[in-house]
Amino acid sequence: MLNWYLAHCRPREEERALLHLENQNVECFCPFVEAKRIIRGKRIVRNEALFSGYVFLRANLKKISATSLRSTRGVRNLVRFGDTPCVVPDELIFELMCRTGDPRLQNKLSDLPQCGDRVTIHSGPFAGMEAIYQEADGDHRALLLISLLQSETRGSFANTEFTPQPK
Repeated sequence: MLNWYLAHCRPREEERALLHLENQNVECFCPFVEAKRIIRGKRIVRNEALFSGYVFLRANLKKISATSLRSTRGVRNLVRFGDTPCVVPDELIFELMCRTGDPRLQNKLSDLPQCGDRVTIHSGPFAGMEAIYQEADGDHRALLLISLLQSETRGSFANTEFTPQPK
């Protein structure tokens, strides 16, 4: 199961940790803010990590080991309570993404599939059938394209009656 975790990074190596974690196909998030500093008498604006020394990462620890995450360049260790890594609530990550204006937020918050995505109907008379998502039909329903008797038929289904298939 994919969960968000918090990784402790080496000093000022958040960007290096992000790069190497993304090379391992691990979803990462580190909010950056613009900081105005005076360095050697000059005013400089630069991006700094909001949580200095930490990076959020989303992984399935049953598929990828915590040891390989811990050995990633720039990462010191995962934040833990005892022996188990601390799970960060999804709502907290989404709130941080929203406040920092992260462009990935739209895809994360949308529970509905996009037009053309395959879905599986799990309740009602068409349970177990595959369909193609067409469009939203109000706030609580959606139009799906179903193959019945070698012809395609559009039907309106409640949003709770189907689930998107993994891509």
